[in-house]
Amino acid sequence: MTERKQATITIIGLCAAIVVVAAAAIVLGVSRKAMQDGSLHNDVSLVDQATLNQLPHKNGSSADTERVGSDIVPPTNSWISGMVLQKTPEPVYPMPISFLAKDTGFEIGLPTVQSTATTITGGHQPGITATVDGATHVSLTRYDKISATLAYTDGARQISALTLAEGSPFVFYRASADSMLHIGDITSISDHSSSYLRYTKAGHDYAVATQNGATISVAESTATLNVPKGSFVTFYALPNNGSDKLRAFAANELQSVNVENGRDANNTVQTTFTYKTANNKPTVFVPMTYSQLSGKNTSLLTYDSIYGPMKAVSGTSFTTSVPAITPSNQLDLSHLSNAHKQQIVASLSSDVAKTSITATDSYYAGKQLARAATLLSIAEQLHQTDAATKLKTILNDAFAKRLNGQYFYYDTMLQGVAAQTKAFGSEDFNDHHFHYGYFIYAASILSKYDHAFLQKSQKFINLLVADIASPTLSSAFPLERNYDPYAAHSWAAGLAPFADGNNQESSSEAINAWNGVALWAQLTHNGQLTSSAEWMLANEAATAKAAWRNVDTSLSYSKDFTSPLTSLNFGGKRTYATFFSDAPNTKLGIQLIPMSPVMLQFASGGASIDKNIRASIHDDNYNVALGDYDLMYFALSNPQKAAELVGKQQDSFIDDGNSRTYLEAWIFSLT
Repeated sequence: MTERKQATITIIGLCAAIVVVAAAAIVLGVSRKAMQDGSLHNDVSLVDQATLNQLPHKNGSSADTERVGSDIVPPTNSWISGMVLQKTPEPVYPMPISFLAKDTGFEIGLPTVQSTATTITGGHQPGITATVDGATHVSLTRYDKISATLAYTDGARQISALTLAEGSPFVFYRASADSMLHIGDITSISDHSSSYLRYTKAGHDYAVATQNGATISVAESTATLNVPKGSFVTFYALPNNGSDKLRAFAANELQSVNVENGRDANNTVQTTFTYKTANNKPTVFVPMTYSQLSGKNTSLLTYDSIYGPMKAVSGTSFTTSVPAITPSNQLDLSHLSNAHKQQIVASLSSDVAKTSITATDSYYAGKQLARAATLLSIAEQLHQTDAATKLKTILNDAFAKRLNGQYFYYDTMLQGVAAQTKAFGSEDFNDHHFHYGYFIYAASILSKYDHAFLQKSQKFINLLVADIASPTLSSAFPLERNYDPYAAHSWAAGLAPFADGNNQESSSEAINAWNGVALWAQLTHNGQLTSSAEWMLANEAATAKAAWRNVDTSLSYSKDFTSPLTSLNFGGKRTYATFFSDAPNTKLGIQLIPMSPVMLQFASGGASIDKNIRASIHDDNYNVALGDYDLMYFALSNPQKAAELVGKQQDSFIDDGNSRTYLEAWIFSLT
């Protein structure tokens, strides 16, 4: 844990064999499709090799990559990070199941969801505990954004390969050599043959189906699976003791999952998942509770989860959709009253005089950069030329000290950019999208008013973009490191050393990151990056509303949760907590920071704004940590009252990434 928050993870790393490097000074990207089939696409690159070469190259991480093949980019900030980047694997939560890899076997579980006043838990509870005869080591051999394949070896040869995926109730075990598995602690058997086993454990049913000559035998409480080379076994979980509607799909072995994004004529952002099976037949997909699945789908089964019921459907391709969001870095100040304008101008003069960018780490420096850039935007809109000139000088100097080949380094192990000064585990790639989101957002504003900065700094800012949001795989950076298309949100922990899986605390700083990337993409005329950034922005915002700022407590297993929101979500747990404070005002504030203009869409929260404020702020006293952001959030519901309260906000309770000028401009622009 860290003082501010414990980090998060990045999303994807892939086989270097499918990467092409251009002969010139540009590293060519590889599209999402290439990650699946090895085909190459000459997409627009963010990486200028000469600029990348200016950075010191070293390994600064504590990651244990012994379980990652030498030709595989380590999957930081991913749902699988804790499984393959820790010395001892942690459980992962591909949903609807949980999974724990071991050197000698594996466990598969289905959560029993429970709640307290402040937590909703669905941790790993093994229902299938399997050992692989002779296995001494498990490692990652392939992955894409959704699925992963592990290899079991005995030190001399590969025994088997195991594939699992988000949104799939199946785990596929394929024998690379003649092998034998044992499943222990089996008691309540409801069905058994030489090719099928079903039993109940801890209130859930588990099934094992064999293919291509593999067989099952049971003696006492142990099942033994004889799996000849080339045959495979399918393991899966069933939510209850009803009919096994998944058995018809168990022979359709999953190989990979392709993800594509798009936008339709109704301004809806879409995500399409194509689950490729070896026999090209349908499989079963279990979307997240809050995901809106397109088309007509018949539910096969319903699983419990920490987010609510998850309905399983069948097919090969599945599309989810959310409303598009327009990126923004500018408030509408065109309708300010003269009094409000004068007040903002007075605050601007004071805030500019106090502006300095001195932080050495990438988180607080990023916040200081964004604060100054936001002041610049207001100064330009209100025609405060002297203030704008001073701010451009401050920003140019601050960026020059950080985009100089000394402030950052390139991590050769994790394949990304990190700051020399550590902050909240940044050396292990925690929270990079939070940190660099501020840098990129600030750069998007400064570039709007200073084209010389854009020309001078574009290639370096592009490296920060590539670290967190590259729309293509390259030899230097993974694809969309932090973003998980299935979960429809980002992961913050780089290495995920948690039994509850990866996590994300500040959903709003993730929104800020993709907003900044989208704005930067527009400025630099990068259509491919614009599409991917706006896709991530729309999904992150929709999920933040559905899964962080709102909780459905109507379900029997969540009825004991009495908190207003969840401020920290893991793969297997949702909690009303933070890594840095137990105060209600901070638990709300960390879901709002930095309240950039794109967050005006939070107004759609309606009644939940008032509910969250009542639970977080008492007696209209916003002079608390992150209270300035809580007040800005309240203004979306009651701008007139917020305008009355803003004058009472003390300077000491305005966050270091905020300013009185922006606080007033936000509130007054809503009146």
